[in-house]
Amino acid sequence: MHRVEPDDRAQDLQERLYHRMTEAFGEGRLVLHRLRSPWHTPSALAESHQVNGVWQSATIVHGSWKTGEDHIRVTTWRELPGQDFEPDVLPGLAAAPEEELRVGVDERTVPALLRRGSGVWQLRTAVGEHQILVSGRGTPGDLTLETVDDIVPLIEERRARLARIRGTA
Repeated sequence: MHRVEPDDRAQDLQERLYHRMTEAFGEGRLVLHRLRSPWHTPSALAESHQVNGVWQSATIVHGSWKTGEDHIRVTTWRELPGQDFEPDVLPGLAAAPEEELRVGVDERTVPALLRRGSGVWQLRTAVGEHQILVSGRGTPGDLTLETVDDIVPLIEERRARLARIRGTA
């Protein structure tokens, strides 16, 4: 009989999640956006959300995972029936005025709203049925976005980061 250690179980659950995400991504049920600019690499899958078995959102982080360090997070989500999902406004930005601007997403230019605070900022836009929230610490830089065409490198980078955090890399 094989005895499963707690870390084995967690790893198994994580790998199953990656498999389901890769499958959903390949079938077009999970859509992600990221920054197009190459200086925002490496990027990694940070988190994802399912509601009743349906993919609602996923976040890619560019730069550090640590809240106090420079980073940019790109969250793509879609409204699901019966929900009114509203992302949190970063601390210090609730009273910040919204700037209207236009950003590139793939081959389109779409309207967006940007809030800036002391060292933090948040941009919100939409493409079709998908909402996109880009937030960060540090200088925003080029906020041109693109649709992710391969989720595997993002999952691989997540694996590598988690291994470094656990001290197993």
